[in-house]
Amino acid sequence: MKARITLATHAALGFLCCTAGSALTSSAAQAVLPDPSAQEPPSPRVLFLTHSAGYVHGVVKRSSQSELSHAERNLVEAAQDRLRVDCTQDPGAITAKNLANYAALVFYTTGELPISDGDKQALMDWITQGGAFIGVHCATDTFYEYAPYQEMLGGVFDGHPWHEEVEMIVADPHHPATRHLGERWSLTDEIYQFRGFRRHPTRTLLHLSGAKADLDRGKRSDGDYANAWCRNWGQGRVFYTALGHRPEVWQNELFREHLIGGIEWAIRGPDYSPPAPAGAIALMADEDLGAWCHEQNGDPEWTMDRGIVSVKPGSGNLFTRRRFGDGLYHIEFSPSEHGPSVRGQARGNSGVYLLGQYELQVLDSFGLQPGLGDCGACYGVALPLVAPYRPAGRWSSYDIEFRGPRFDDKGQKTSSARITAWLNGRLIHDDIKVSSPTAGSWRAGEFPMAPLMLQDHGNPVRFRGAWVLPRVTAPESR
Repeated sequence: MKARITLATHAALGFLCCTAGSALTSSAAQAVLPDPSAQEPPSPRVLFLTHSAGYVHGVVKRSSQSELSHAERNLVEAAQDRLRVDCTQDPGAITAKNLANYAALVFYTTGELPISDGDKQALMDWITQGGAFIGVHCATDTFYEYAPYQEMLGGVFDGHPWHEEVEMIVADPHHPATRHLGERWSLTDEIYQFRGFRRHPTRTLLHLSGAKADLDRGKRSDGDYANAWCRNWGQGRVFYTALGHRPEVWQNELFREHLIGGIEWAIRGPDYSPPAPAGAIALMADEDLGAWCHEQNGDPEWTMDRGIVSVKPGSGNLFTRRRFGDGLYHIEFSPSEHGPSVRGQARGNSGVYLLGQYELQVLDSFGLQPGLGDCGACYGVALPLVAPYRPAGRWSSYDIEFRGPRFDDKGQKTSSARITAWLNGRLIHDDIKVSSPTAGSWRAGEFPMAPLMLQDHGNPVRFRGAWVLPRVTAPESR
C-alpha cells in the first residue's frame, strides 16, 4: 500500500517533515517540527536537502511549499519503517546545531549553495566526526568553488554523455546498496561521468558497462565510468549514486532499495575499504604468516587469527619476505585500547615502514592535534594535512601511493622517495619528499626495493587487509 505522509512546515528553515505511515493532515501550514529535545523514535533521522542553485531537476520541483516533490515523496515512502526523513529546500538547515539532530544528510542539489563559510566547515566537520553523507545524482554538480566538498564526495560532474537504457555492472555484490541487484542491472536514466574520481581509496559499487552504452562518448581515458561508490571519511561515511534523474527511476523498487541501503550503510556501517585491485599481492589473506618473517628470515612470532595479525610485544619487527618498490599499498590497523593514564608514544604505538625505511606512524592520536610523532605523520618529517582519527579499538586504514628513491648506474641517489597517503579516506600527504630514512628504519642506507616492515614498539597493535599493487616486480625472497 502506498505510504501516507504527514507534512509539517517550519517557517525559518522551510522543512517538510515527513513520517511515513501517518495520516495526511489538512492543516500542514500550522504544524511545527518536533522538539529535537524530545525522545527520538528508534528509526535514524535523515535530512533531505533539495535546493537548486543551478539547474532545477523536475523531480525536486514542488507544486507548492506545502507539498513534497516527486523525489521527496518517493524517498519518504521508500524509507517507511526504516528511516525518519525530514525534507527541506532551504540550505539554511545546514548548521552545526541542526546537523546535530541527524544521523544522515542527503543532497540532491545543484550549484553554489548559499551557505556561509562557517556552515560549510560545520558540514565538513560533522561528516569527519561521524555523520553520514549521501549524495544523489546532481550532488556532484554542487559546490564547484568549494574544494573540501568535492574531495569528500569523490568526484565532480563532467557531463552526461548517455541518456538511454544502459547496463550497470555491480562491482560489489555484498554492499547493502547493491546486494539485491544481481551481477548486472539495466535501467534507463541520465548517466554522468566525473572528473577527479579515483578507485582508491574509494570503493566502487556500480560502473557503466559497454554492453549497451557506447563508452567512446565519454571523456575518461581509463574508460572507468563509476556511477555509485562509497568511502570512509574520518569517523564518518559517504555514499554516492549518480542515478535518479528520471521520475520513473524514483519509483523503481530496485533504485529505492539501492538508495535506502546506501543511506543505512552510511549510518551504521560496517566500514568498507576498497578491494585489492587486479594484480595486487595479498599479504594477510591466508590463515598463516607465510608471507612474513622476522629479521634474518626468522619465523614470525606475531600471531594471526581469522585474518587479523597481532603484534607480539618484544618479538621484533615483521617484514614481508618479498621485496617491493613503487606501488599502491593498503593496510588496516587498530591500536590497542588503553587507560586514561597512558600518554605519549605508549598509546598503541607501531609503524608502517615502506621499504623498511620510511615510516607512517601508527598510534592512538584520537582527540589530539597531530605532531610529527602522531598517527598519520611521516615520522619526524611531515605532519598530516588533516587529522581524521578514530578512537582506539576501531579499525583505521592507510592507502599509500609510493615512489621509491632513484639511483644511477653507479648506485648514487638521483631523487628521493615520495609519498601520497590517505588515512581513513582523507588525503594526509600529497606527494611529499622524504629525503632520508626516518627514525627506527630497518638498516642504514637507501634502496630501490626492500621489504615492507611493521614495527614492534612494545604495544599490542593489530593489523589486517594488507596488500600491495607493485609498479615494479621483485623476487619472492629477501
